[in-house]
This record gives sequence, C-alpha cells and structure tokens, in this order.
Amino acid sequence: MNKIKVMHVITDLNFGGAGKYLYQICKHIDKDKFEIRVVVPEGSVLNNIISSLPDIDVIEIKGIDTKSFDIMGVKEIYGLIKLYKPDIIHSHACLSARIAGLMAGNKKIIYTRHSLLPKMKGVKRLGKIMLGRILPSKIIAVSKAVEENLSDEGEKKENIFLVYNGVELPDIKQENLREKYLLKDDEIIISLIGRLEKVKGQENLLKIGEILAKTERGFKILLVGEGSQRPYLESYVRDKNLNVKFLGHINEIDEIYDLSDIVVNTSNSEALSFTVIEAFAHKKPVVAFNIDGIKEVVTDGEDGYLSDYLDYDDFASKLSILMKNEDLRKQFGQRGYQKVKEKFTVEEMVRNIENIYGGML
Repeated sequence: MNKIKVMHVITDLNFGGAGKYLYQICKHIDKDKFEIRVVVPEGSVLNNIISSLPDIDVIEIKGIDTKSFDIMGVKEIYGLIKLYKPDIIHSHACLSARIAGLMAGNKKIIYTRHSLLPKMKGVKRLGKIMLGRILPSKIIAVSKAVEENLSDEGEKKENIFLVYNGVELPDIKQENLREKYLLKDDEIIISLIGRLEKVKGQENLLKIGEILAKTERGFKILLVGEGSQRPYLESYVRDKNLNVKFLGHINEIDEIYDLSDIVVNTSNSEALSFTVIEAFAHKKPVVAFNIDGIKEVVTDGEDGYLSDYLDYDDFASKLSILMKNEDLRKQFGQRGYQKVKEKFTVEEMVRNIENIYGGML
C-alpha cells in the first residue's frame, strides 16, 4: 500500500505551541501509513528539533519566517509541491502554502488554527468569507473557542474539525531537580512557561507577584522561555525587586513541571494552552485567567483556580490558598492528571488527525 504523503508548512522560528503540536504529530503518526515532510523557515529552531525524529524530512526555505503571506514563500512552496507531489498539504499559519497548493493543482489542503483572532465585522469579515471560498480548505480547530471563532468568520461548519491538543504522559517523576536549577527546597515554586511575548502575559504575573509579596514569603516565580519581551521583563523585575528567575529556553521542560508547586497561565489570549495540559499531566495545580481556551481545560475549584481576566488581587488570593495547602495542591493535580488521561492525550489527537487525512482522499 502506498503511503499518504503529507507536507506540513509552518512559519514559526521559535518552538511555541504550534511547533510543539507539529512535533507531536511527526513523532506519533503512523509511519507505515504516512510519509511526512515538514517545511520550516530558514533559521527556525524547529529544524533541529523535528529532524531528531526518525523518518521525517525537514526542508528550510526563505519567505515564510513568521509571515502568513509572502510572494517569495508562495514561489518556494509551489516548487516543493511540484517536486514532491504531496497528497495533502497541512498549513500552520501559512496562507502562502494554501495559495501555492491551489496554484499547483492540489486541492487537498488543511490548516490548523492555533490562535483566537479578533472578531471581524463588515468589509473585513466579507473579505475573509470570500478568501475562504477562493481557497477552500479543511480546518482543524484546537478548541471549541477556536471552532466558534472560525464559524463567526463565515467558515462552513462541515469544513471545521475539533481536535484538542494532546500531550504525552510522563513516565517517571524526576527527583532532586531543584539543586540543578539552584532553587531552594523550602521555596514554593510558581512557574509560567511560554514565549516571552506580550500575548503570553508575563507582565500580568509580575504584577500579581507584587501583590502576593505583600502578604506571603518563601516563594519564587520562574519564567521559562525566550522572546522579545525579556529585556523589558528583566528591567521590571529589577525595578520592583521581585523574586523572579529567568530560565530562558529549556529543552528538558518536564523537569520544570516536576520541580514546580504551582503552574500559572496569565496569557491575554489562548486558543488552548499546552502549558496547562502539560501541568496537569505532571499532576500540578493551575491558576489562570477565566478566558476562552483556558476554561475548556481548567475546572475552577476542581483541578485549579480561575480568576476574572486581569483581576490581579483575586489571582494572588488563589495562589495564596494553594501555597498554604499542600494537600489541596495534590488533589487538584491528581484531578487534572485524570482529565488529561481521558481527554487530552497525544494518541487521541494524532489518531483524530490521521482520520481526517484519510477522509480527505
């Protein structure tokens, strides 16, 4: 039986949620049935990460670095489609790939919407509907919030597939990690993992940390990730004299979850948070804002706490409750772990994507 050839095209230079999603597909997809080729921007860190997997061909090209559309990108992708003749083109925030596919005569195109976009009205919404008619595609929505977002934009419901992000369940909890990262055993570790960009809301957490420090002691905030906001955030921490440690990009991210007591998400917008799901997979409680994409994962008072968006005082209060109650942290973490096993495994995610691919041919 001939394998189904799938070409993924992604615009990310860094290893964020979309990159993690693609990595999981490449790692867990049935290689006996699918031949996977991945196109990434020139200089993307994804090249080395995905190339480490067996039987995956990664190609770097110009013209798609963090750009959804670029004439050079269309030309480059068009040439690759003509060369490799994929059965399916799977785009990740790359309009150029969809255009190139149509130009090359390949109508088996699908894209994953990894983010929530502002609601469109009037001419913009009409333009989006017309684009969808010109470039017909199947669409994977990573959450119900994204599914509704797409419907609001005029996408046909029969073209939208809801597939939640999935994560791997860690095999063994690692011990003695705090010494490795120069952290005290008696500190409560509150971790935020994500790109240091405005959308991820690290500044929100620093403001919450200021409030928390007025009543609580013995805690440290870890910011894990890199991004353009790092110099500003480091300056903020110095000015406010906050107990915050910047760890940068960490390959062994499971270690950070294992050494953390509480994982937080203070994003300004989320389609569906990998960080929250991974925290639950490591049996850690989560505190986050009650926004779309988060409230589909966290059940307030059951496996974590939700605060109204930008309600820093309430957020700090919820952190304080968990800091003082180790048993509650364990209870929340165990319930979150059970939720991941039932709803957010990588096996379930990839199996659903394989079925979508099969239905497109």
